Amino acid sequence: MTRILIVDDHPIVRDALASLLAEKPDLQIVGVASSVRETMALLEHSSADVLLADLSLEDGNAIELVRAVRRLRLKTRVLIMTAFRDEFSASEALSAGVAGYLLKEQPTADLLTAITTVAQGGTYVSPVISARLRPDTPVENAGGLNRLSRREREIFRLVVAGRGSKEIASKLFISIKTVDTHRTNINRKLGVRTTASLIRFAAAHGIEIAPRSATLDDDAEMTPMMPAAGPSASIRTT
Repeated sequence: MTRILIVDDHPIVRDALASLLAEKPDLQIVGVASSVRETMALLEHSSADVLLADLSLEDGNAIELVRAVRRLRLKTRVLIMTAFRDEFSASEALSAGVAGYLLKEQPTADLLTAITTVAQGGTYVSPVISARLRPDTPVENAGGLNRLSRREREIFRLVVAGRGSKEIASKLFISIKTVDTHRTNINRKLGVRTTASLIRFAAAHGIEIAPRSATLDDDAEMTPMMPAAGPSASIRTT
């Protein structure tokens, strides 16, 4: 019997997974959670063999859960199931120690295979991701991404996913000023000047981005307009 803890911040997805897996005689659902915080509390008393989690959660990401499992010295293995099919997200998760990386677009049979593989001590990587993570194309070195710190990588991912500084600050429990400092450092390390340029950089490197357009507001987000000459000039901020 493989014991599973499900973590997803979308109730419909979470409930559907629980119902689907509960029908399998060799699987047992030992808990469900919607956030990193809820999962942390459950992990301290959990006997789960597999932690099936979405990569991006309402208050953080599943990589934090991998670190928590290690800190608590649990035998629980983390299987990511996500819509992020870019090399950067997958490489970061696998480098952090996740035991599996499954795409939500894959069929149910693949989910069951991934659970079995991970529960038995193996590593499962989606064929789509595996094909992209070729040794001759190490995505973490692409365009300077390897120069970003762990926190900068978190913020980078959230920015290209369409999150603003205020939302990122709330999600990571840090100040907006700290977020903006990190964003400035990210832009400097990657050689871009605006949010729109950062998103174009992400798209050029095969990194999953939010369905949004590069507007003038994007370009102005991190670079306020300078005042024109004259007494009526004002500084535009966002």
